[in-house]
Order: sequence, then structure tokens, then C-alpha cells
Amino acid sequence: MAIKTKVSRRALLGTAGAGLLFAGGWVALDSAKRGEVEERILPWIRANAHGFDPARPDSLWSPALARALAGARIIGVGEATHGSHEDAVAKAAIIRGLIVSGTARAFFLEINAQAGRELDAYIQGGAGEASERLRTSHAFKVFKTRALADLLGWLRDWNRTAPQPVRIFGIDCQSTARDAADALAALRRRDPAAADRLAAPLDPIVSARAQGLRFPVLIKSLTTAQLQAAMGALETLRAALAAHPDDRAARYAARTAWQGLKAFELETSDGKITGDAAAYYARRDQFMAENILEAPADGPGVFWAHNAHVAAGGPPGSSFVAAGGQLRRRLGDGYRAVVFEYGAARFNAVPTLPVGPPPNAADATAVLRWTDRRGRLAQLLEKARGGSFWGPLRDLPDDEAGRAWRALPYRLAWPGYAATRWQAANLDPTIPSGSLFDVVVYIAELTPSRPV
Repeated sequence: MAIKTKVSRRALLGTAGAGLLFAGGWVALDSAKRGEVEERILPWIRANAHGFDPARPDSLWSPALARALAGARIIGVGEATHGSHEDAVAKAAIIRGLIVSGTARAFFLEINAQAGRELDAYIQGGAGEASERLRTSHAFKVFKTRALADLLGWLRDWNRTAPQPVRIFGIDCQSTARDAADALAALRRRDPAAADRLAAPLDPIVSARAQGLRFPVLIKSLTTAQLQAAMGALETLRAALAAHPDDRAARYAARTAWQGLKAFELETSDGKITGDAAAYYARRDQFMAENILEAPADGPGVFWAHNAHVAAGGPPGSSFVAAGGQLRRRLGDGYRAVVFEYGAARFNAVPTLPVGPPPNAADATAVLRWTDRRGRLAQLLEKARGGSFWGPLRDLPDDEAGRAWRALPYRLAWPGYAATRWQAANLDPTIPSGSLFDVVVYIAELTPSRPV
């Protein structure tokens, strides 16, 4: 399958859960069959639903939720959109509970390496207010919200007296220019001659011009030959830095710089996406999973990202595997996935122009509503009980009714970085829910995130 588009790949993948990625050949079950399967499992969901108040997010954390997540090495905590508030503060409450209980001592965030180092330096005792440090950091704009700023402030206070301080790691790979420049500068301090030998092939990605380009534009500014030469130079750079084990940050920067080129290598000025597009698009998720597993973390951790990244499975027959699916393959039950579903939402997102603007706080009519859409998990969850709640779906009995429901496909149109008005009508693909998550948190209504 070949794709040629002027829309950034980040926007494409953020929209509606990236439909191309989740094409698994499923067709929607007829309404009668779906209704029959759901009705058989509904009593169990009602009996095992734990209510909470989104206005008091700490009410989400409980001994029951702690038990559902206990024993995991990595816990993925998703968010329903990259621009809503209630799910973000709820997941922050889960993260605080995991840290206080000793279940997590590392925080893996879907941001780039430098942004991770900036936020980690702050929670280790850096000066200033959390909101200002987050606002001026190199984190993606969608994460610069009050919910994350408040969590950073809490982590900083926690670390003041914690016997084992919590660390933050940025595990994304979309900052090649900055990461490569940092790694090259580190080598130059150690071995100027070796750095000089790498200057020419790295110039297209470390020059002043390259530093001023947004990542998708940087990739598009390169020819395939330039990209491959830079990748080779980064491999040499990583090998040279390996001789200096104390410079861990530089080695990691060289690694994520290379990953960014590899993950997007077919989108150069003369490139073309051909062959197995699903496997190609999965590279970024694969790298995020590798960066989590190989991070110098002391103990278990929690992974903050969009639902589409933390989901622990993938569609049968597809070569796309999300970061959560990669972690499940490596860790088995040592990886747990918590995802959020919602009934209706207005949220902040980047519009995929020229199609139209996204739902936002200024337009009360721009609401995505899932409870009236067949094949959305929200429609089933709304019937379970009123309001918001969470359920330990990993504890679902392994009986005929449970197995039938685990095989039931649901739609994956979870808006992320980008959104369009036609999203709710999109013929988004489906995937069996049983392979996606261990815990589901349902919030009846989401409102837009609060930017800092």
C-alpha cells in the first residue's frame, strides 16, 4: 500500500486512532448478535463497576484499583484524546496512587528526550513554578496543560523526601535535529577529531537551519541519500559515545536521533511509503517500547500516552503493534493497560485543515458523542451504571459469555493530536476488545484541556 500525502504523518496517526493502522479485516457484527453478546456480559460489568467523581479525581484511586494493577513492571495509562481535561487529571490520580503505593518509580512520557530531561531536572529539585517550566519546555504542545503541570509539582514535592526519587524519561523520537546536535556536541568535548569526521554527513540534521525546522518539515527537507548518510553517522557516533559510559544522556540522544530518521525514513523529499505500511507506521511505537524497557529506571514504571499507544494488543492479521502491544509481548502479565473511554466530549486538538476545525471549548455544538454509536464501547458502558466508573476487565470470567465478549470487535476512533468534524462519521476499523486493555475507565463527559 502506498500513501502520498501533504498532511503530516503525526496528524494522520493522531486522527481517529489512525484507521489505516488498525485495519484488521473485521466486519461489524449485526446488531442482534452484538446486542446478545453485550447483554450477557452486562450484569458482570455492573457488579464489578467502581464509581468515582471526575470532579474529585483522587476518588478514582482505591485499594481495588491498586490490586488490579499490582505486580506489573510497566503500567500504560492512556488518555481518550490529547486535548481533554477529565481523563488527564484522572490518570494523574492513578499515577500518584501508583507512586505512593510503591508500584511505580519511573514516569515514561510520550515526549522527546530533551523534554524528558528538562522535566526530570525540575522534579529533582529545579527552580520555578511547574506550569512555567512545562510551558517553556520542549514538550509537545498538547501536553502543556494544567493537569500535567500539577502532577509535575506534586512529583517535585514527593521527591524532596522520597528515599528513591521518581524519574521522568521522554521516550519519543521526534526531535532528531536537537538530539543529534546534543550527541555530537558531547562527542566533540571528548574527541574533537572524531566529531569533525562526522560533521559533514550530520550537517543536514544539525545545522542552524535544521534546528529551526519542525520535525516533519526536517524529514521532508532531506533526500533519501542524506537521511541514510546521517543514520550511518549516528551509528558511528553512538559507538564512539559507548566508550564514555558516564555520558548516558548523550548516548540516549544519539539513539533517539537515529530512531527519528528510521521511523520516518520513507517520508523524505524523494521518498515514498510502499510495502507494508502498517509495519512502517509501527516503528515509532516499537522505538517507544524499546526506550521504556532500556531506560535506566530503578524499579517499575508508568507509561503516559494516548490510548492508541498504550493498548496492549493489535488487530489479527496486521503487522501494526502499538507500544503497549510490544510491551505485552516482552513482559506478558508484567504489562497492564488502562484505557479511557467517554460518552461525549469537547476537546482541544490541532485541526487537519482544510477539512475543518476540531471540537473546542468555544463551540458548544462541536461535540463528539459515542453513546449513540453502535460498536463503541461507550454504548455498552453507559448501560452499566450512571456517571463515571472503572472496571477490571482483566478479571472477566473465562466462561462462554466472557470469551464471546473478549472476541467482540469495537471501534477505535479515539481522537488524538488532530481532529475533524467528519471524525464521528468515519468508518473506523474495529478490533477485539479483549486484546486491548486490562482496566477501562469510563467518563461520561469530557471538557477541553486547560493549557498553561
